[in-house]
Parts: sequence; C-alpha cells; structure tokens
Amino acid sequence: MRVRLVRATLPAAFLSTLFTLLALPAHAAAAPTAGKLTWYGQACFLLETTGGTRIVMDPIPKGIGYELPQGLKADIVTISHEHLDHNNVGFVTGKPRVIRGLTADKKGWTRVDEKVKDVSIRSVGVYHDDERGAKRGLDTVFIFEVGGVRIAHLGDLGHVLNDQQLAAIGAVDVLLIPVGGTFTIDALKATRVVEQLRPRLMVVPMHYKTDAVTIKELEPLATFLDGKRNVRRETAHTISLSPMKARAAAEILVLPYR
Repeated sequence: MRVRLVRATLPAAFLSTLFTLLALPAHAAAAPTAGKLTWYGQACFLLETTGGTRIVMDPIPKGIGYELPQGLKADIVTISHEHLDHNNVGFVTGKPRVIRGLTADKKGWTRVDEKVKDVSIRSVGVYHDDERGAKRGLDTVFIFEVGGVRIAHLGDLGHVLNDQQLAAIGAVDVLLIPVGGTFTIDALKATRVVEQLRPRLMVVPMHYKTDAVTIKELEPLATFLDGKRNVRRETAHTISLSPMKARAAAEILVLPYR
C-alpha cells in the first residue's frame, strides 16, 4: 500500500510544479542578468557587470548635499564634462582608468569606441546648452553595452537632439536622463528627448532637486513626472539590468539616491 501511495502522488506533484511554471510571465523564466545599477545622486551612477567590471559615471563632489560613498572601487570612471559636480575622480578607489568625454582644453570631444573587459563603451559629443555650447560648453553622452543591454548616460545634456546625434547614439535600452532644468534640459525637453530616443526598457531620471541636494535652481522630479504613466518608485538603491522583451512603453524608474 505504501508503494502505491508514493507512486500515485508523484504525478500530481509534478503537474502542480509544471502549472506553476507555465503561469509565470515569459520574462520571469530566467531572463539573464547583465548587471546592476546604483544611483548616488546628481548624475553619479555605478554600473556593475556580472563579469565583475565596475564603472562609475560622473562622480559627485563634497558640498552639494549627497553623502560620498566610502571605498567605492571601480575599474573605469567616465566623465561627461569637466564641471565640479561631475568629475570628482578622487573619491573612487582601485586606481581606475579615467575616460574623459572632453579634450584637455574642453574645446572638443574625445572619441571613445572600445571594449573594456565585458563592456563596450562609446561616446557621442553633444552640448551643455541650447546654443551649441556658448553658455556652458560641451557635454558627452556615454553609451555602455553589456550582456545585451545598452545604457545611455546623457551627462548634462542641454538641448533636444538632432538627427545626426540620434543616429550616433543609436538604440537605447536604459536611459539615464537629466530632468532638473536650469543647467540641463528641463522636464519638457527631457520628455521630448525620451520620445526621440525611445528607450526599450526604462528611463531613469537624474540631476533634479531632491531633499539632499543644495543646488537650489534645480526643478523637482514631480515636474517631469506630471501626467506620465508607467512610473515605478523603487525602494532599493540598486536595480538589476536584464535584456528583457521590449515594453509597450518604457518604464520610468525613480531610484532613491544612496
């Protein structure tokens, strides 16, 4: 009797498990993870790949309200432009290689198109204002590709993109975009840039007024979010990046600064 009972219950258990798996969303059946992304405030992010490569983008300085991460180790640091709230390489440990988007005289862009370990990195020259740099100089868009995910960091973009710039940037999965105005594009222009680039997966706002930042001229995030759907507020400082299927509309992901 005992043997019959065990043999009778096995198919039921198997079917139960099978039905559970079939009920999961398609992307939940193990989309591979390309890496992780953490926001530290302003335009500073850490990208960590599954291969162990660590890239810090636009490291923040002391004195603007955000707490500097202690012992933040990186292999690469990218600098979109040479303003003080974007180029504090000194707090990053591990003797990282620094990739600067602008030439030493700040009058031109460096051309970046290379593979660093498991990450491809490209740069596209843009402007910090809508007068071709006459007011605030040049800016650089960095595009990172890892594990089938393309991440575009717009730095302090100050204008809507033209056709040449759009073509150079190309397809984007994850868009890190300034929305705070005054020193960058404002909420209205940021919305337009999102429409231009049409990121496949998500939009992560940056460079806006928060409870921590001391730069008073920045606009709050609410101005950018007003009237928009598909907004998700994360409670974790770090999110996973996966090459999922494209969404009907990119999700706007609000991260807490670390």
